[in-house]
Amino acid sequence: MTTSVTGELVAFATALRAQDIPESIQHKVSLHLLDALACGWAACDSPVMQPILAAAKLSGGSGGSFVFGQADGFSPLAAAFANASLINGLDHDDGVEIDGKGLGHPGATLVAAALAALDLRESSIAGAELITALTVGFEVNNRLIQAIQPSVARFNQVYGVAQHQSIGAALVAGLLLDLDAERLHHAVGLAAALTPLPSLHKYNWQQRPLMALKDAVAPAAQAGVQAAILAHSGITGSRDVLDGEQGFWRMIGSDRFRPEVLTTDLGKHWYAGYGSFKRYPACRWLACALESMDDVMAQTGWQAGEIERIEVQTFPRLVDDMMDRTPRNATDAQFSLPWTLAAVALRLPPGAEWYSPQTRGSAQMSALVAKVTAQIDEEFTGRMCGPARQPGARVIVHHRSGASVRQERYTPLGSADRPLDEAEIIAKARRNIAGHLPPSAPLIEMLTDVASLSATRFDSARQLAGGQR
Repeated sequence: MTTSVTGELVAFATALRAQDIPESIQHKVSLHLLDALACGWAACDSPVMQPILAAAKLSGGSGGSFVFGQADGFSPLAAAFANASLINGLDHDDGVEIDGKGLGHPGATLVAAALAALDLRESSIAGAELITALTVGFEVNNRLIQAIQPSVARFNQVYGVAQHQSIGAALVAGLLLDLDAERLHHAVGLAAALTPLPSLHKYNWQQRPLMALKDAVAPAAQAGVQAAILAHSGITGSRDVLDGEQGFWRMIGSDRFRPEVLTTDLGKHWYAGYGSFKRYPACRWLACALESMDDVMAQTGWQAGEIERIEVQTFPRLVDDMMDRTPRNATDAQFSLPWTLAAVALRLPPGAEWYSPQTRGSAQMSALVAKVTAQIDEEFTGRMCGPARQPGARVIVHHRSGASVRQERYTPLGSADRPLDEAEIIAKARRNIAGHLPPSAPLIEMLTDVASLSATRFDSARQLAGGQR
């Protein structure tokens, strides 16, 4: 009997050991873990997160599972949902980027699933085992989203940013719960059945506020953890759910499937290396414009109050749907080109401060927001609306003296092609956890020596995240 694609991936997940993973990939996955944990802490006090936390607790109930910033424990499913929401809460969390094309937010889902599974374990875990499970999750996730990329026409009809992440989440949770190969296989099938519908085109783009569950990372995390728990209890799922004409790719709305992407050079060519990191707490489609603005301010030394006008030339989605000048909440602001450009111009540290009550009430912020204009550019439209989906932008900043300076970027910073410096990733994490954890917390120690992570032991998700209840 021919082994299915689903079966090959489960076999890979079951057999993988730390010594099989290149040190560079282990190190990168460690950085993704640190980035996700720090992003979760950064958002735990955000007002926009409080209704989501309350709803998660109400729907899932109390339990022994850690949630960032919460004094009381949640049930495992509620914790997975809440923690994924928090990690993605400021839109500062990681992504996947291949050839400049953004492909989801895996860290929020995978790390949230890991935290829930760790709290369900009865035994302690070595850091190497945790990193191995997360590497499986990132590897399968990143291959899967590339394998199911739709045509341009289908992308414009049905597409989801992170719904597919339920599969990787099930593998991470299942491995950390010590599921054998048979039950792990069932967990993948169950995760597919529980996967939420694609939602990118239902963000409420033409109105506001935007959909609060903007990237679907939370329901995907919940689905993955639930699938692992069901499989652990002996419940069966499809064994070939990723395969064939009626496979997962059809369920999630694509019109194309390249199964060879899932299995070719598995364990040799590492798709986990395509993970990306964000400099800015904002939709990645805005990243090229924000980096261009950053460079203009650094190059000129101009002060925000000296700016006469900020002109952006870019693709239609930013012009048509992201020019909100009066965002109602932090989520809306993360998708506002004027708001985020103003934050860069004011040199606000990227993070929660961009969306704090003080910033939202700033007259200087409002004045800068009013100075931003945007127009559609044919070149950037072609790059974004074609198969490449590269969200470039050109920014022209006009000084009150009459001088003007322009910068442009074609692909966001932070990808494998344009990597973010590791020192900046760690500085970002330090900034995001500031004020939330004491200096002696394990996470701080991890930040000072990421390479030691594989030798660190974690007794629970609370110890891992530095949380105490």
